[in-house]
Amino acid sequence: ISAVFIAGSTLAQKADNALQGYFEEQGNETFYKSFNFDGNGKIVDGFKSSYYFTRNDSLIVIPDKDVFVFKIKKDRLIGVSDWVKNGVWIRKKDSTEVNNRVNPAEAQKRAALLAGYYDKTKNMSGLDALFSNTNDYTRISEDFCNQGLAKACLNAFGLKMMEYTPGFFGDLEKLKDKKLKPHPELIELSKKIIDLGDTEGYNVLGAYYHLLGLR
Repeated sequence: ISAVFIAGSTLAQKADNALQGYFEEQGNETFYKSFNFDGNGKIVDGFKSSYYFTRNDSLIVIPDKDVFVFKIKKDRLIGVSDWVKNGVWIRKKDSTEVNNRVNPAEAQKRAALLAGYYDKTKNMSGLDALFSNTNDYTRISEDFCNQGLAKACLNAFGLKMMEYTPGFFGDLEKLKDKKLKPHPELIELSKKIIDLGDTEGYNVLGAYYHLLGLR
């Protein structure tokens, strides 16, 4: 009986990203009027660099900064965490709705990786990422990046960009006068993000070149 219970509990907690559809906020409780989930772990339209997974009746959305947590109730999303608290989003048929789930096994793998990454970093703040003596955030990000999680690669890129850019925390305009060359590790990391199928790799590399004053 215990073995069956444990197996059932493990199955119930399995992460996925099959949630698909356009959800529109009812009322005016938050800044976020809609979310468009592609059924493949990414949000399209206004949240192009946002990722998500579901586990049990919870939905976790990971944008550039912070985390949004929702409860799923049929075709409704109930906001739980700070930025979405008290908000309710209802699924509606919309012309912008997409479904990019072409390889369920691969999508499931990405969802499991994202859930694992979230579990390991959810209690770490930005200050932990920048000033931790053990640099756990960077190490964890690199680990999950090497396992094929594009979001972890993007975070690793941001952390390493700060580390490899002398004067990053000073006057950024003066960086262009230093005529720094792009760090080869950052170029390779951006290529890896692109190879993982995420076009954000182009965006972060472009932002890095712009920071260095390179066109």
